Amino acid sequence: MKMQEKASASHEEIIEMLRNKSPLSTLTEHWFLLDEAWKEVEGLPQPMQFAKGLTYILERASVPVAEHDLFLGRFIDKVPDDEEEKRYKEIWSREEHLKPHHNPIVMHNHTHITLDWKSILRHGLSGYISKSEAKLKELRDAGADEKELIFIESMLIAYRACSTYISRYSEAAKEAGQDELAEICGEVALGAPSTFREALQLFLLILNIDYLYAGNLNPTICYGRLDEMLLPLYEADLAAGRLTREDAGYLIDDFNCKACLTLGRGEHQMADPRQGGNITGFDRNNAYDDPTYIVIGGYTAKGKPSSPLTKLFLERIQPRYENPLYVYRWTKEDPEDVFELLCDKLRQNSSILVYNDETVIPAMLNAGIAKEDALEYTMHGCNWPDVPSYSTCISVGGPIPKMIMAILLDGSSLRRNYGSIDEIYEAVGDHFRASVRERFAAYRARYRSDPQPPSEYLSITECFTEGVIEKARNIFDGGVRYPVVYTLIRNIGTAADIMAALDEVAFTKKICTLEQLAKALEDDFASAPELRTQCLKAAKFGTDNNAVDKHAVRLMNTLLDIVDQESVNEKGEKDVISFNVTITDMLHIQEGATLCATPDGRRCGAPLSENLSPTVGNVESVTALLNSVSKLPFDRISSGALNVRLRKDAVKGDEGLVRMCALLSAYLEKGGLQLQLSVADTAELRQAQEHPEDYKDLMVRITGYSAVFVDMSRNSQEEFIRRDELSV
Repeated sequence: MKMQEKASASHEEIIEMLRNKSPLSTLTEHWFLLDEAWKEVEGLPQPMQFAKGLTYILERASVPVAEHDLFLGRFIDKVPDDEEEKRYKEIWSREEHLKPHHNPIVMHNHTHITLDWKSILRHGLSGYISKSEAKLKELRDAGADEKELIFIESMLIAYRACSTYISRYSEAAKEAGQDELAEICGEVALGAPSTFREALQLFLLILNIDYLYAGNLNPTICYGRLDEMLLPLYEADLAAGRLTREDAGYLIDDFNCKACLTLGRGEHQMADPRQGGNITGFDRNNAYDDPTYIVIGGYTAKGKPSSPLTKLFLERIQPRYENPLYVYRWTKEDPEDVFELLCDKLRQNSSILVYNDETVIPAMLNAGIAKEDALEYTMHGCNWPDVPSYSTCISVGGPIPKMIMAILLDGSSLRRNYGSIDEIYEAVGDHFRASVRERFAAYRARYRSDPQPPSEYLSITECFTEGVIEKARNIFDGGVRYPVVYTLIRNIGTAADIMAALDEVAFTKKICTLEQLAKALEDDFASAPELRTQCLKAAKFGTDNNAVDKHAVRLMNTLLDIVDQESVNEKGEKDVISFNVTITDMLHIQEGATLCATPDGRRCGAPLSENLSPTVGNVESVTALLNSVSKLPFDRISSGALNVRLRKDAVKGDEGLVRMCALLSAYLEKGGLQLQLSVADTAELRQAQEHPEDYKDLMVRITGYSAVFVDMSRNSQEEFIRRDELSV
């Protein structure tokens, strides 16, 4: 078979799998080998449990090869037979501490992260083996602590296990008559990749090891900036005649296909099995709807924001796939043809997130990241930011609306009689500062104390994170350059609406006193419907109205100023690295369910605004929405998610593409942070609910990942339909 034929066969396989795979399909081999390995390593120190357990698994894992594979990386995922189903259910019916996610082989895997792909590319597994051998000798010669010796020796064992797994794939490919693939796997099992194809093959198999054999529930990995990393190999292959641009495209096609193989059916954040839908669940497939991210575009150390590979990766994005999810890093210097291609892929409903380098890089610098590392920022599952060699330690903050209500109300009564909106801002700041100060103190105690104790645990994440071998410490015990705290600043839309309504009804127009408002909130406005009407009339975020947008900006700046102040120690040194994020995922539903009525007219238990979006129902114009959001101080915010749902006719045809390009470029040039687009009409979504068999290709963005709409449970579908349908 020719490359084109193989890529086409892979595409057909993936479309069939994504649309018709049984929700009961299960990674039986994953669970069974994991369970067997746990018994084999019982009683060993955890790092050895991980390493020897992984060895047990990778020496026995299946290595299937298909005739149309351009890359190897298959595994066993099937509907269990009766005996397998019985064994699978027995494993998951055990006491909590004996269930698979507490298995020491996978328990400590950090998962949501970007691995150190540049070092993987530069050194290969053989380089990691040599590096860990040298470190082990150094530690022994120095009479190091036994725990340090075990830690590094365990890493060495794990690298050898990974090499063995890839060698086994090479042998399987040779037996299947796939001599070229056998040679490629043989090369990367023993050395660093020397071609574009070898690099993609090594990356794929390492990710498979992480997801399928060493990963806990809900692993999601970012491949990093593939267009930047692989450009030298790609250009060398072209120059040597080993590869054509067309064939590179087919390789990317198959690579994209392989990223879909891990998927099950359905969506996890909003899914309720009682509401129907095709829901595989993490207990059948530990990565069943996890997004695998690929980052393309953006500034580099050389300054050039786009490369020939950027455009090629964009061209090969398949709108009918959930995975991989591409993160496009936009800059003011992007070539016009690349930007137009991006917009065309977006309007086709492709799995793409757009981030703005002009805001994210300054935010990274403000956090304390060195410029050369800030330029390399990536995103992983659900829009969480990182840079090479970072770890997440703790998070602080949360829903701003809950913070405001906590300083306003004490149960059902007014906490104190504030005399102005300024006093309320001051109280919100004091509340937030107390929380930040406590968490930053914990950060300093763990990461700025010296020396760090020897690490007690090891996971696959440590094996491919820069600095861990050198320091003989895991990512949470000083093994990385940038220990990071995520500072959560959530639900800005509802929060701004609350402050605008308070300002108007209680202070500017003096429609009621704060005491009267508190009583109305206590009974969900039942005794004061007229007051609720006045609250609802107050300006709302997302309408490009400065009366409310100024509160969104002031709230953000108030909280961000506190983060900046508390990040500096008593010596005047910035010693806390905080990534300020506005991500709520889909927690706006459950957070709203536990919150009383609010001064913006929101009823008790109603959802809050999600991520960067305004409260649903307030927005009529996408231009007004983007204008409001772009006013926020994004040069101090590392990541966020703005879900926009557009009507199909708004972006249809040549005129629609022009509108799409104008809309996105205007938003980004004004300083907008991020955009993720779903092109879906409400009428179409309703039709899909009634006739799912006709809409199997209807893809929607959730919050940093994609889902097949007809596979979602009814409540998930309704939450998506609830989003404002906008025109341009």
